[in-house]
Amino acid sequence: MTDSQRVEEYAAVDPFDAPTLDAAELSEVATDHTVWSCVGNLTAVRSIRARVREFLEKTDNPASLVDDAELAASELATNALLHSRSGQIGGVMTLFIRTERDQVRVAVADQGEKNRGPDGATGTEREENGDYGRGKLIIESCTSRCGEYWTESTHVAWFEIDVPE
Repeated sequence: MTDSQRVEEYAAVDPFDAPTLDAAELSEVATDHTVWSCVGNLTAVRSIRARVREFLEKTDNPASLVDDAELAASELATNALLHSRSGQIGGVMTLFIRTERDQVRVAVADQGEKNRGPDGATGTEREENGDYGRGKLIIESCTSRCGEYWTESTHVAWFEIDVPE
């Protein structure tokens, strides 16, 4: 069976057999979200900043919140580019944005720790007194909450900003 036949097979499902929403779900807080992946190259950080700004401006968030989210997302993307396999040839990172009435959540998923060479080095050794380590402080200063988590092959860094009333 070819791939196109498989697609037709799935398309033939009756749309009226789909599950319906429970009335209680309709009273939940409405959310808007987007997911976007990009190649981990020198234009990735600029592209992620632009996507965050564009999305949050369309959802009528205050200008100060948009500015803070853009700055924090830029830091997350820069860290993914510098410190993960996403910044290597063929690397990819993914941006997630979710807005609710009372908060905005942004996450950047990368491809995990860079491959180490035979000597254990990643190729990004930091110089003493170098310009590193300020990104987390920037993120903490312009967001309400932030964190990170790992899976076997992925690292996700995220932040939330409370929407002012």
